[in-house]
Amino acid sequence: SRSDLPLWDNIRRSDCRTQGITPEQSWEKMSLMLDTMKASDRDYREEDRSHSGLVGGDGGKVARYAQGEKTLCGPFLSQVMAGALRMGECNACMKRIVAAPTAGACGVLPAVLLPYEKEFGATHDQLVEALYVASGFGMIIAARASISGAEGGCQAEIGSAAAMAAPALVHLQGGSPE
Repeated sequence: SRSDLPLWDNIRRSDCRTQGITPEQSWEKMSLMLDTMKASDRDYREEDRSHSGLVGGDGGKVARYAQGEKTLCGPFLSQVMAGALRMGECNACMKRIVAAPTAGACGVLPAVLLPYEKEFGATHDQLVEALYVASGFGMIIAARASISGAEGGCQAEIGSAAAMAAPALVHLQGGSPE
């Protein structure tokens, strides 16, 4: 890694070395991940149900609640919760999602990044950079602990995703690795 480069670019360069691809190819893949997250959120349908019928509709309910005047957590955090539910429901309904880092935790990163984009006007490129930062932290967790629900329980999946979302937000807010 090079200390003169931003953290996200160091992580991208590591990805390039690991996968044997160019920086442009890596960027294209990460951009596609972001686009897929956006498409999954955009294509959410409240009336869809999982095959068992137990999952579906809650993302829409919470999104309507988030538009109310007296939400318990405020409109932004309520939209984050609605987004996480929508993405989890897309997963349960066998739709396309991004495992970030796992399918069980697929809702966390998009639920944080997509409302952030709307609320704070983040650009597509800034969000892709944030995904690199998140993925770098995910790689550390996967190498030193576990992202597997089977191995570490739900905490390994959701905890890892939350731990990935936090530095992504720090990056978007202009924070440094320190």
